[in-house]
Amino acid sequence: MTEPKAKAAFGKLEIATGAAILIWQGAKWLIPDSVVAPLAAIAGFCLSIATLLRWTRRLVRQSIWRLRNRLLMSYLFIAVVPVLLLGILGVLGAWILSGQVAVYMVSQAFNQDVEILKAAGRRALTPSTDGARLIQFVSGRFPGMEAVISTGEVLTRYPAESTLMHPKQPVTGVVLKGESLYGCVHLVHGARKITLLAPITKQYLQSLVPNLGEITLIDFTDQDPGAGRRFRLRSVDSAPTDILSTRAVAPAVNFADFQILWGMPMTMTDWEKPEAEGRAVLGVHTRISQVFRVIFSQKADWDQPWLIYFFYGVALTFLVVELIALGIGVAITRTMTRAVHFLHESTERVQAGDFTYRIPVKGNDQLADLGHRYNSMVENLERLLKVAKEKERLQADLDIAKEVQEQLYPRSVPRVEGLEITAKLNPAKSVSGDYYDYQRIDDQRVMIAIGDVAGKGISAALLMANVQSAMRAQLQGKTDVCTATVVSQINKHLQANTTVEKYSTFFFSVWNESSGELLSTNAGHLPPILLRNGEAIRLDVNGMVVGVFAHAEYGESRIRLEKGDLLVLYTDGITEPENEYGEMFGEDRLIETVQRIASKPGREILDDVFAAVEHWTYSPDSADDMTMVLVRRT
Repeated sequence: MTEPKAKAAFGKLEIATGAAILIWQGAKWLIPDSVVAPLAAIAGFCLSIATLLRWTRRLVRQSIWRLRNRLLMSYLFIAVVPVLLLGILGVLGAWILSGQVAVYMVSQAFNQDVEILKAAGRRALTPSTDGARLIQFVSGRFPGMEAVISTGEVLTRYPAESTLMHPKQPVTGVVLKGESLYGCVHLVHGARKITLLAPITKQYLQSLVPNLGEITLIDFTDQDPGAGRRFRLRSVDSAPTDILSTRAVAPAVNFADFQILWGMPMTMTDWEKPEAEGRAVLGVHTRISQVFRVIFSQKADWDQPWLIYFFYGVALTFLVVELIALGIGVAITRTMTRAVHFLHESTERVQAGDFTYRIPVKGNDQLADLGHRYNSMVENLERLLKVAKEKERLQADLDIAKEVQEQLYPRSVPRVEGLEITAKLNPAKSVSGDYYDYQRIDDQRVMIAIGDVAGKGISAALLMANVQSAMRAQLQGKTDVCTATVVSQINKHLQANTTVEKYSTFFFSVWNESSGELLSTNAGHLPPILLRNGEAIRLDVNGMVVGVFAHAEYGESRIRLEKGDLLVLYTDGITEPENEYGEMFGEDRLIETVQRIASKPGREILDDVFAAVEHWTYSPDSADDMTMVLVRRT
């Protein structure tokens, strides 16, 4: 089987898709206002999707037809894809974790500053504390901070020119006042109140976690896309529209040092409407390496970053191990696909009739053993093919020999007044070593003969033809025939022209129509049986088989055939077949069978006798040639 070729490019689905697209384009130009164009567009889209799916399926099937491609595809999904997904997951996890850690550190630093403001406010509310001096001390951490302290009707502000008033409701956290964001703390202790308001500037945000990157707090309350932000960070070194710049983002350490843009929502209160809460986002623009530097800056010297180098070393080790595993997998795959490829190539050559190709075998594993066994199988097939061809040749020769032998048997029964001759031969193989013949010698005499050559097959058939040619040569041109002389001449001919182990039994007889006498010579053949008035009479044997001794002598026997007599001539293929118990059919059973059906026509007697022998052996194929000739005096 060869690699499958792509199917016909244009099937019914492809033709329907093209027709729908043509109808859609034609309707757009000819009848743009009709419903035909949109319907054709929908149909074309659906059919295009179906066509794409069909061709994708075809390409996938064709690409994975080879076992090598199929295994590589399996390794891709089993090994490469999971590793790639794990790598993506690791990078994505590092990116998410770094962003989350960054905003967490910023929010924690901001919350700590709020707690500092709360602690300063509580201390300032204590009567024994100089609140103005304390606030002046804290303002060093919060540049531009404003404060107002009230004791009854007395208001103390810091700085003195500040116009800050207490909020309408207690507020703590991020507040929006005007267009700026502030960190606010409002505390009440009895009759004393304090409000601290620290502006959230660019410098302040960057100071929360130094060297982390760009930090910004963005207001999203009642955002109007057309008007831009409704606040402005009070920073002298940033533009009014600058939200997250890259000024504080460090250069990438390596290709995997991605930028991180992360944020965390924070609750925000409007100074003018304390009852309404808004949303602000604490944003951080940094890199993974910057986050690691901040995390490890207090516990390790970043100038000697052994931990990150250790991580890179482990990652590189994993990559090398993965590449080695992939190489081993590809090598193992090649051993399997190589064996299958050679098997496929060999089967194609064997299918084409080439049995000389052998699979190259390497190694000592199961695949190598399979290759050796396959090569051995091909060698056996080659030998069997040669045997089969030789058998076909021999069978052809046998068929020719069979046709030739059939020409040797008498084609028609001579018409003889008062005599009826019927014969039947069932060869054990294509050709037979049994022989029967009958022909007229002159107006008054008829020759009848039967023989059984030793052996079967071609050699026996050739010897049988030799017997026939010798016998007919003896009869050629003779009017006075002596059966003993004819048999003696046949014996001398066979003994001189054949090997010692080649011999034949032979019965030769001449019937005289005027006298009714049968003159016969039996050379070692089974004695013919004469049935007369229901009684069986065995004829004489007049000598040994022909073809063994050149000087063997043969006699003659005479018997007069009376009206109603039935002479049975047969070979040992009739009497010697055995049943499952080793018992032969035998002459007695033959006589009983013929006596029982003697009144039937000759052809029916022959068929019944042959059927009886087959039934006796329970085998439709006889082990020996079966021949029988019936001579009935009428």
